Amino acid sequence: MKVETKLLATPQDIKPTVPSFRVRGILNPAGVRLPGGKIMLLARIAETPRHGEKYFLAPRFVGNGESRIVVDRILRHRGMVTPDSFVMEDNIMRLPTISHFRKILLDESGMNVERISQSPDFIGRTEDGDFGVEDPRITPLKGRGYAMAYVSVSRSSGVSASLAVSHDLAKWDRKGVIFRQQNKDVVIFPEKFNGCYVALNRPEGTMIFDKPSIWLSYSKDLEFWGRDKPVMGPRKNCWDSLRIGAGTVPLKTGEGWLMIYHGVKFSKPNNPDAGKVYSAGAVLFHPSDPSRILARTPAAEPLFAPEHEFEMKGFVNKVVFPTAAIPDRDKKSLLVYCGASDSNIEVKKLRTGEILNSLEWK
Repeated sequence: MKVETKLLATPQDIKPTVPSFRVRGILNPAGVRLPGGKIMLLARIAETPRHGEKYFLAPRFVGNGESRIVVDRILRHRGMVTPDSFVMEDNIMRLPTISHFRKILLDESGMNVERISQSPDFIGRTEDGDFGVEDPRITPLKGRGYAMAYVSVSRSSGVSASLAVSHDLAKWDRKGVIFRQQNKDVVIFPEKFNGCYVALNRPEGTMIFDKPSIWLSYSKDLEFWGRDKPVMGPRKNCWDSLRIGAGTVPLKTGEGWLMIYHGVKFSKPNNPDAGKVYSAGAVLFHPSDPSRILARTPAAEPLFAPEHEFEMKGFVNKVVFPTAAIPDRDKKSLLVYCGASDSNIEVKKLRTGEILNSLEWK
């Protein structure tokens, strides 16, 4: 299958929110095609203070209107530094980075950047993501504008999934937590089924009886969700053997609802020390019953995997993480927007028909 890949944005393209901070990554964007034809991405920007030898610096948002960033200075001997966090004496974690969202405007082809916001467009608040907001997915909803599901990291609600709605992609009405911790990768279908909204999500627990899988949940109003059901899990000894998560907002096709998801495996079989590989696959849901899976990328190999240098080396090596898929203007191709190595944003252009033909039908 031919996959055209283009790097769109790197940390060097971004001005930090605080002059003394460093931009660690621009990644995992939501995406929508605007009424005029251009494409808007809403990208996660991860920033970090410049840490010293004596103190661990832990940033957080303060305020519920015009939020600002404050930095807590924690003596390093009061805990343990890990590659991605600081574990304090009471086993509570703090992060060295903090994330917010910024807009990226693309041309109608979806392959070229016209403008990147150099200030935050959506940030955390004291009561909503005070440790940062991450990995948005935006769904256009008929009659309701846009629904954005995103990860909210907080000292009060941990790593949860929250919801905001908007009619103009500028002003957002925050509805709060919709899936409590630990739940990520929430993606909402653009149409109702039997009068209900449907969301894909990925809950995790502390008692490990199974591996992180994709679940389905229903709601009458977007805010209260239930009738939870696991629909799709990892597969043994293949490219998505460790965990999977929903990626892009499902796209309606003649065969059903097409969604691009991510799957994880160890770089070397059964060797956690060798690191992991994040690849992408596709799944097709029944057109009128999203709890039914019709077809899926075969276990033998993914739809696409990290291979370019900017996918292989970054804050997290060997990562492609699909989070938005938008039909090309020719209606024959799909533009898939991904985080690459947790550091960059890329776009991959694939033929929709070839994706569907590559699936293994159940």
